[in-house]
Amino acid sequence: MIEESSTQPSTTYATMHITFPQQRPARLIVEAGHIYTHETPGPTHQLSARWGSFIVQYLALWGVEIEKWVFVDNYNPRLEGKPNVLEWKKYYRLLQEWGFTPDKTQFEGNLVTHASMLLQELQKKKKVEQHPNGVYMLSKGKVLLYNPAAGYPDGNRYLCSLLDACLYREKLRRADGCVTVLDEQYRAQQKGTLTILKELGEDTSRIVPFFYTAPKSPAHPSVATSQVFAEGYDADEPPLSFVKPALELLKGLQLLSGTVQVGTVQLSLPLEWRL
Repeated sequence: MIEESSTQPSTTYATMHITFPQQRPARLIVEAGHIYTHETPGPTHQLSARWGSFIVQYLALWGVEIEKWVFVDNYNPRLEGKPNVLEWKKYYRLLQEWGFTPDKTQFEGNLVTHASMLLQELQKKKKVEQHPNGVYMLSKGKVLLYNPAAGYPDGNRYLCSLLDACLYREKLRRADGCVTVLDEQYRAQQKGTLTILKELGEDTSRIVPFFYTAPKSPAHPSVATSQVFAEGYDADEPPLSFVKPALELLKGLQLLSGTVQVGTVQLSLPLEWRL
């Protein structure tokens, strides 16, 4: 745009305003190395951390700002009466050795208050119904949310899909997107979590789950299909697929690795020309 400021018989003065988009590199959170407090670190945790390290190195090639997270489940083991054997400082050092030094550690038990608030938010949106057995579930997909009489010491239990939705919400508030590295047994649980997030209006395209296969990985009852869906789950027809070969993962990451427009910058140039 050119604004004429003054005119003389032989000379014209004006100012040209040019607006440029102001951009910054994308900010992404990579979560890997998920562990339970009743576990001792083993090959499956190392595999998760190694994948996390690979993803971080790949994203760095795109100039992405990266924050590395590790998620520790100290909630379900306590409810299930399992002993706390995890030595956190030792595990942290192992993660460093495996190339994935976390910038932030999140404990699942700290999400319970958020889960309660999220459940209330879903109820206000008329997205929740109660199963005949008393368990609260999401109307869409029958995703289990909360068991008010689970028989545990606290007398109730928030289900993993709801707790994980709280974690993703925090990630999406802090970053432009996130990558989560998980064992394939979490596939159903992630489907439940993304269903919850969609019902809350969150942009789930900003979430890239990566499932790896670890044949000797210990089974975790809290993410079993029966603890995620009230009416079963068709593993052959999920909205999430294994991200393999790795090329598919790289394509997904590339979509998150651009720049983000944060405003505009206006440049004003004085112009002068003679007639």
